[in-house]
Amino acid sequence: MLRRLLALPLCLLLLASATFAETRAKDRVALVFGMANYQNVTPLRNTVNDAGALAQTLTDIGFHVDVRMDATRDEALAALKSFAFDAETADIALIYYAGHGVSVQGTTFLIPVDAKVRQARDIVTASITMDQMLAAADGARKMSIVILDSCRDNPFPDVIDLRDPEVAKGLTTGKGGLAAPSPDRGTLVAYAARDGAVALDGNGVNSPFNIALRENFVKPNVEIGLLFREVRDDVLAATGNRQEPATYGSLPGEPFYLTAAAGGNSEPGVEDLAVAWQAVVAADRA
Repeated sequence: MLRRLLALPLCLLLLASATFAETRAKDRVALVFGMANYQNVTPLRNTVNDAGALAQTLTDIGFHVDVRMDATRDEALAALKSFAFDAETADIALIYYAGHGVSVQGTTFLIPVDAKVRQARDIVTASITMDQMLAAADGARKMSIVILDSCRDNPFPDVIDLRDPEVAKGLTTGKGGLAAPSPDRGTLVAYAARDGAVALDGNGVNSPFNIALRENFVKPNVEIGLLFREVRDDVLAATGNRQEPATYGSLPGEPFYLTAAAGGNSEPGVEDLAVAWQAVVAADRA
């Protein structure tokens, strides 16, 4: 009987720790898009693989992840609206987009799978803008991150001629790629390739940029700015200097780490408390 009374505080601590773990996951939220099976433009080979792999990595390092594969425009907008609500109570909000993208007159448009563009002006109503992505992540308390693995060739070459000075007015130089963003303070934007350049799919099941992201995200105690510089260096090495990722934004003054050092969390884990509880039960039966 005495052992059971002594076990009561441990039981309460176990329940509290489980609640803490769930709350902690909600403090780190991510929305992952993978667009591959396009209905009206060329399908993409690696994007669903990339999205799925990064979603798993984010889950492994403590993010609560919402994955949207082959989303239509309406589905993507609904996902962004829901994510914006979650971001308001999160410390960090991260959006990853793998799919077609194009910049027209300085605005970056991300292409859902049902986009139908018959003339240049259709791009506005058929796509999701970079500004909408940034707005959805903007409410996070400490850091917002938007990652675009979408700097590929213009998917509408017959409709949007980026070489036409009237269409391309305000664009950065290059035959494709995305325009450089201007994010607010506390927001980091990462592109698979520098503005105006085109990213590579790679020869495997994942893009060089995606592989570099996943390998660096799991490294403990790497400051976020340094982390993305190491991603850049890894992609340059993997592509023979043909692709250079770029980051934009104004980071906060204090260092920010995506993954803490092993053992750095002093809070008792649910697994540890569960083992302790089993020991109490065994002792009571003895």
